[in-house]
Amino acid sequence: MIDIHIHILPGLDDGSPDMATSIKYLEAIIQSGVTDIIATPHYIVGEYDNDNTIIETSCKKLIKEAKSLNLSIKIHTGVELYLTGNIDGQINLDNYCLGNSHYILVESALNGLPANLFEILYRIVKKGYKPILAHPERYSDIIDDHRVAEDLVYRDVYLQANAGSFLGKYGESVAKTVWCLLEKGLIHFIASDCHCASDEYSLLQTKDMLIKHYPNYPIELLTDINPRKVIDNKEIQIINSQIYVDRQREDTLLTKIKRFLT
Repeated sequence: MIDIHIHILPGLDDGSPDMATSIKYLEAIIQSGVTDIIATPHYIVGEYDNDNTIIETSCKKLIKEAKSLNLSIKIHTGVELYLTGNIDGQINLDNYCLGNSHYILVESALNGLPANLFEILYRIVKKGYKPILAHPERYSDIIDDHRVAEDLVYRDVYLQANAGSFLGKYGESVAKTVWCLLEKGLIHFIASDCHCASDEYSLLQTKDMLIKHYPNYPIELLTDINPRKVIDNKEIQIINSQIYVDRQREDTLLTKIKRFLT
């Protein structure tokens, strides 16, 4: 597996506070079968002004410490870029992509997407970048209307779901939304969005659960194949095939969610 969204660089944001914590989580991540991670500290103007120099320096320190402990994992750099009205004009987006790709992880306010979101994303796409919207299932606008997610995908925006969302870590409405988006084929990646704040690293647990629930769907597409294409800067199909749902089963989506959460 490859985790494209994780806050593991020590002391840069609200993720790992120090090197010891970062190493602790690296050990757990490796045990889960993850071969690569993309470290994605927040970039929020005026709050977390993590430029590429700061990020690369921190990443090199973490890589050096991991090697000294014989921890076998590849660590790539990136950011989780908070979208503001003119962010693409304020910074050089080349410095904030995931690894050496043209993919860029973006986020916005959970309690209300900005009115000019589509305009910002259009400019980013027009400049040749490939935006990946982090945790779409957590945005109130998408929870209220899943068609917003569909519109984003048809505008060449990729969607990355959080592993914990499938497990109910963010509440029932988020869980219901992420299952719906997955069944509609609108999810392109599943990542941890781990902030190193608990003892759980849920990516493997979520992958195993989804494989069991959808045995005919290539879950590895979302946890390995597409993430590898990001690292290799290769094209990813923007529209996924819809997951087959047995309409004959007298089992509503909400019932399924409640079963998984108990």
